[in-house]
Amino acid sequence: MTDSCRCSGGLTDRTPYEEVVLDIMLYSARLKETVAHQNSAVIVAMARMIAGTFKDGGKVLICGNGGSAADAQHLATELTIRYRGSVQRPALPAIALTTDTSALTAGANDLGYDAVFARLVEAYGRDGDLLLVLSTSGNSPSIVNAVDTARERGMKTLALLGGDGGLLKRKADLEIVVPHSGSADRVQECHITVGHVIIDLVERLLGYYR
Repeated sequence: MTDSCRCSGGLTDRTPYEEVVLDIMLYSARLKETVAHQNSAVIVAMARMIAGTFKDGGKVLICGNGGSAADAQHLATELTIRYRGSVQRPALPAIALTTDTSALTAGANDLGYDAVFARLVEAYGRDGDLLLVLSTSGNSPSIVNAVDTARERGMKTLALLGGDGGLLKRKADLEIVVPHSGSADRVQECHITVGHVIIDLVERLLGYYR
């Protein structure tokens, strides 16, 4: 017997590994559905805030740690380069604070890692700009400090969080908390989906979507 799908009496007899696939992917789908139902108005409000930032000549800074750092870079690139090839628009000013290894390592070495993103917000952030943070726990000191610095500088702040929201809950102007604890993976899957929906809405709000 192999791990391929076995059929008996016309019914599919799934292997244990196939059951793992179904468990993970269907749970992820249900979690996204929950986030959509609970946060559709917040997602629209986030998109409006970002679109308004661009309309007013501001820029968006994005940061996170680990997989959330990759998501920050992913979303920033889709704003600066493009999201869909079918939508022709100018580049939108977004900076992922996770991409400069010299700044990250110097900051960690000289100031301590908890201050890295706050220092970069201090360097690049201005009144009228916006900071978007991603934290699956909501407790990352580097992200908490970045939000505090952004608020001190008069920036708008948005947070994509997980679990119970952690220390970042209610710190940002708007937040979405994915109700999943114990692992980062399912939360990150929701965050990137929310990010994609926000970009789609931003393009519509700016009049680029055809």
